[in-house]
Amino acid sequence: MFGGMPTPKIFFIHVMVGGDSFVPVLFPMRCFLLALIFMLAACGGDTARVFYAYTPPLTPGGMMCVDQCRKSHDFCAQSCGLDYRACINDMQAMSTKAFDRYAQQRFNAQLPVDRDPSSFEQDGTCNANRNACLADCESPYNSCYKSCGGSVDSLTAPSACSFPCF
Repeated sequence: MFGGMPTPKIFFIHVMVGGDSFVPVLFPMRCFLLALIFMLAACGGDTARVFYAYTPPLTPGGMMCVDQCRKSHDFCAQSCGLDYRACINDMQAMSTKAFDRYAQQRFNAQLPVDRDPSSFEQDGTCNANRNACLADCESPYNSCYKSCGGSVDSLTAPSACSFPCF
């Protein structure tokens, strides 16, 4: 309670930005519920995606502790991003070599080269590895957040979107 007023319920949701890091977005309870309803209405599908709602600790020490958790989480996410970039670089090098072999074979057979280097890229493994890596960052962050006095609630929503989703 602050001066006889009830403590406002505030949620933090981590939103992926630029594919490499998660940014905490602060939502008052009313806005959070509106955003959740919008998100659930916009998405549909058979598989579920887990989102986390974070209620910060009430003490300054708890907030400092949470800041350290966030820094560790950001480091983990940055590491995932670096691994992803390395994977993409390797994949592009392999696709360039594959294209060169293809182009040479077509040239030797006096056939037109009707593909470009990007058609040899297969980045699905890189994306899957990055997503798994980022998911592995969440559990330690949530444990750390809770140990600082905050609370973490998981929210399950469909993941296949027919409208831009989070």
